[in-house]
Amino acid sequence: MTAYDIIFDEAIGYYGLFRTSQAPSLGVSGSAVLSLAKRGRLLRIAHGLYRIDKYVPQPDGLDAYAIAVARVGEDAYLWGPSVLQALHLCPTDPAKIYVATPARFRGRLPNSIILKNCAKPHDIDFIEGIRAQTAGQAILSSQHIIMFDRLLEAVENAKGKGLLDEVQAHNTLKELYKND
Repeated sequence: MTAYDIIFDEAIGYYGLFRTSQAPSLGVSGSAVLSLAKRGRLLRIAHGLYRIDKYVPQPDGLDAYAIAVARVGEDAYLWGPSVLQALHLCPTDPAKIYVATPARFRGRLPNSIILKNCAKPHDIDFIEGIRAQTAGQAILSSQHIIMFDRLLEAVENAKGKGLLDEVQAHNTLKELYKND
């Protein structure tokens, strides 16, 4: 198996994305990664982050979220309004992607990615493989960003989709009204 085949097998499971930090554990040398990038087989997204050349974006539109989280780092996760948008719980500004990380981030990000320095959340959820806040945490995190009526809609939609049970929905609503 070639280095590209090994990287392809690893990357195809996560939106075609591959970190150079993954290479040693796969038995791929750093020089092989650089060589593949020079030949256009790996497309550079950010420092240490590549996408395989044969990747076809997913129709669900989550690729941008996966890239944003991957750009920020391994402990990063989708945060607040972006979780609500990815789960289709309420309308948000699709031009902004909110990503949180407990680690320090020194890199440069495009203006479309809003970085939040937050503690590691108690519960991590996954939206089609992308690390994210749980629906309830995302609703509460969005309080000063999204209109109150939309947050109420998000609670109802999350309950309808089984993302919040009755008790969680009640507690989330209680927190929303307390902080309004």
